Amino acid sequence: MKKLAKALTVGVLALGLMTGVGANKGEAATVTKPIGSTFYKSALVGTTYKVQDYKGNTINAKTTKAVTLTPYATNKNFSYATVTFVDYDKVGTKWVKYTKTAKGYFFTPIKNGITFNEYTNVKKGMTYNQMVSITGEYMKLDSTYTSGGITEKDYTWSRYSDTNDTHVYTVFENNKLTYKSYSVSEY
Repeated sequence: MKKLAKALTVGVLALGLMTGVGANKGEAATVTKPIGSTFYKSALVGTTYKVQDYKGNTINAKTTKAVTLTPYATNKNFSYATVTFVDYDKVGTKWVKYTKTAKGYFFTPIKNGITFNEYTNVKKGMTYNQMVSITGEYMKLDSTYTSGGITEKDYTWSRYSDTNDTHVYTVFENNKLTYKSYSVSEY
């Protein structure tokens, strides 16, 4: 009888875990970043937050503890948190270590594909990373060609569904966008 009760208890617990008993959507949607994560100054086309190391070299700031993120209201590809980080400031002739706090932004794209609205916000002259920060999608590098000091990289992104196919094609010369196209085929 004890074996049957034990088997039933284990079975019920396993079923509860598989169906998500005790979990809610808020817990599932929580995003955290680990210790040592780099972060951005803003959620626009973000530049990383810079600090000085113990030698005075400029480096990316890194979080000193894990942080729980809050989605940013006007750019869904970014989230933010109050972060602590180490920075060195020169006092006299020595670099002195300080622990500082700031609002840090983290790239947390929503994988919903590249929408036409996102595509229109990508402008010629932007870098590949700036494009990714707007679209939330990394593209496939199709080809690289170098000639006369210019490196050209062609990227594609596609999504196929039962009702339509979407394709995006971009060309970067020396990491600056020079050409882009967006097409949708509907069925």
